[in-house]
Amino acid sequence: MRKSKRFESMPVISLEEGQQIGHVKSLVVDPAGKKVAALIIEQKGWFKEQRFIPYHKVKSAGSDAITIEKTASVERAASLPDIVKLAREKVGVIGARLVAENGTLLGNVDEYYVDLATGTIAGLEFSGNLLNSFIKGRAFLDTIYVRTLGKEVVVITNEALDNIFKLDGGLQETVKNIRETTGHLWENTVQKTKDLGTTLNKSIEKVKKDIKAATNPEGEEALSADREKNEDPAAAGLSAVTTQKAGLEKNERIVENPPSQAGPPNEENRTPPPPQA
Repeated sequence: MRKSKRFESMPVISLEEGQQIGHVKSLVVDPAGKKVAALIIEQKGWFKEQRFIPYHKVKSAGSDAITIEKTASVERAASLPDIVKLAREKVGVIGARLVAENGTLLGNVDEYYVDLATGTIAGLEFSGNLLNSFIKGRAFLDTIYVRTLGKEVVVITNEALDNIFKLDGGLQETVKNIRETTGHLWENTVQKTKDLGTTLNKSIEKVKKDIKAATNPEGEEALSADREKNEDPAAAGLSAVTTQKAGLEKNERIVENPPSQAGPPNEENRTPPPPQA
């Protein structure tokens, strides 16, 4: 493929005569066939009559020149009425607005690509409204999604909206994928924002409880109860074991050293008082 503007000013060489017969002035587009119908040739000399080379008579579209088999391949306007009619219609494609069937305006056509072997318009390069909503730069659309090539408007199918390729240093990605990726990023951002808000609300509630507890004794008791309720289970279990162990040690001391039994003295063992004089 080649951009249409690259054809301009290219020399035209006749292989049979071995001479340059002029250079390409512009292209004639056949909108119904979605192709380049002919090359308009500008020749040297004082009398510059406009002449055409039907694209099917182009031998090769090289990188430096256009070759034809012989000079007779260049024809006068009088012998090519259909091509002359197309030339007068001036459907240049470039500059036309790109509009989808549903009325969506994508932008304006900046360039179109030509299949060198057949002259078929292979794709459109454009920039503008829809593109700037997702990426910066230019985009490419295959002409299989083009319904009508008009002089002022190029109409494309609705399916084209999901098959537009961005052009960025060789990197190609559909605008549909870009749109979906952008949507996922936005959803993730919204979710993270919600999570952050929930965390902040919990922190604020905790600070409020602490302040209330510091200024209200009953609140302090409630806060202490909450803290004990949320205490580490392992620490609570260890405290219970320590308490139980202390109780066992106390019982052992009581068994080894029983306390003396206090009570009234036994009448049988009571010492009689001394006799009175």
